[in-house]
Amino acid sequence: MGRAFLALASLTIASAQITTESSAQTTTDYFVSESPHWYAITHDPFCDELAAGTLPNATLTRYLVQDHKFLDAFVVLLASMIAHAPTLADRVPGAQFLALITGKENTYFERSFDALGLDAAARAAPPAPATSAFIGLMRRAAASGELHAMLAVLVVAEWSYLSWGERVVPRDGLSFLHLEWIDLHRGEYFAGVVAYLRGMLDALDLHASEMAIAKSYFDDAVKCEKDFWDMARGGEGEL
Repeated sequence: MGRAFLALASLTIASAQITTESSAQTTTDYFVSESPHWYAITHDPFCDELAAGTLPNATLTRYLVQDHKFLDAFVVLLASMIAHAPTLADRVPGAQFLALITGKENTYFERSFDALGLDAAARAAPPAPATSAFIGLMRRAAASGELHAMLAVLVVAEWSYLSWGERVVPRDGLSFLHLEWIDLHRGEYFAGVVAYLRGMLDALDLHASEMAIAKSYFDDAVKCEKDFWDMARGGEGEL
């Protein structure tokens, strides 16, 4: 999903080198290769319509209102991952990203809500079932105390967004509502965030049971992302 995401930032995140175990395939590559819905969440028509400027405002409104409801659970998840990271060097990039999530990413939502003319009632619409399910998964991963579980959900949320953000080609003349959301999910900085999260998960020496847990969280997060895109386009949880 998920969720904050500054493409043009002054700070630098050192990209963690993706390691391997006994083969050339990393943990995160393996999880994607086994996921039946990864293509769907990185090629959703919503993203192409966003880049083309043809996405209806009602669809964008529904999406943004619901996506903003992830912020608290996502902050808890990322903060929990930072707390469970093994070293200070592992914590610093996550802490820097956390500061950006709660700062400039959040202001995009506020400016967008104003531009779309949303009143307090519209902004406070209840979470759709797909939103609630993803929030629940984030909170369970955070409460698990297992670094591999937390990273699995974070990797899905960020890597899937980088994948579509790098794939789409924005047309000229897009409004900030469209272009800024795309720009927040591509570029050197955000690619570095994804490399950091993937590198952390790939570097873990997981036993078979831990690998199974991580994959289960990864698969659940992919399904939550798919359901969220379907909700945004289909109108579940209308405002």
